[in-house]
Amino acid sequence: MAGPLAFITNQGEDSVSVIDTAAGRVVDTIRLPAGSKPAGVGMSRDGSVVAVSNPLGRSVSLIDGRTRALQATVAVSEGVVGVAVSPDGGRVYVADWYAHRLAVYDVRQGKMVATVPVGHSPAGIVVSADGRRVYVANRDDNSVALLDAGKLHVVKTVPVGRHPFGLLLDETGRRLYTANVESNDVSVLSLPDLQPLATVKVGERPYALAVSGKKLFVTDQYDNSVAVIDAAALKMTGSIEVGEYPEGIATHPDGRHVYVANWMDNSVSVIDAEAERVVNTIKTGNGSRAFGQFMQPVQ
Repeated sequence: MAGPLAFITNQGEDSVSVIDTAAGRVVDTIRLPAGSKPAGVGMSRDGSVVAVSNPLGRSVSLIDGRTRALQATVAVSEGVVGVAVSPDGGRVYVADWYAHRLAVYDVRQGKMVATVPVGHSPAGIVVSADGRRVYVANRDDNSVALLDAGKLHVVKTVPVGRHPFGLLLDETGRRLYTANVESNDVSVLSLPDLQPLATVKVGERPYALAVSGKKLFVTDQYDNSVAVIDAAALKMTGSIEVGEYPEGIATHPDGRHVYVANWMDNSVSVIDAEAERVVNTIKTGNGSRAFGQFMQPVQ
């Protein structure tokens, strides 16, 4: 029986590698239209709706997570990287980088239904477990915006570190973390009020985050490593060497293994979170980025 699948965007070859995590290898490759240059990934709670952002293709690709078939290509604009899917799979949220807004696509209606102004150069996006709140990292404003998903407007914007990119909601829904690429740190905010709790120094150019138990894992692009943060003490406790230029990161449903996409190594590193070491390296395609939620839940 196949394990949960990981959908890894390969920017250099306009494709998505599908990893069977039980087998520990690529079992399928989904070809996207030429010139797509895919980067970001988002997924519904049941894994049936997979959305892939195509920065140079000015679009988002919608993939059926069960059949692995390309369902649609939705026009957006140039530079889209951050993408997220509502838990029920009904909406796709896209960070429209150059237009400084969040584009909202209704999957059932098959069309864009709204655009919401946010901050400058929106990057990472996460949606709350109940689907009612959307958080957006505004890279060039050094801030995070909170949107009401029902009314589709910004409720609050708060400052964080310099150039926030990746966002992470912890498993309890009580904290939001931002990876700040220019200040080389992670901002920790309490929820629902978005009050600052701490700033944690990590390695050079942190990009994205994942959580496993009481540990946070942060990809440090320029260090070719993953920083380990004690979530209780809120301090960095270690570093794990992975492939060159790690970007996307996600936790396996088993809670123990963390998967890291290495852009320049065309691979995915599998980390044992308890042992804090790489236990497998899976070759993928050219330019593996996988920024966002690329791991399916248990089917």
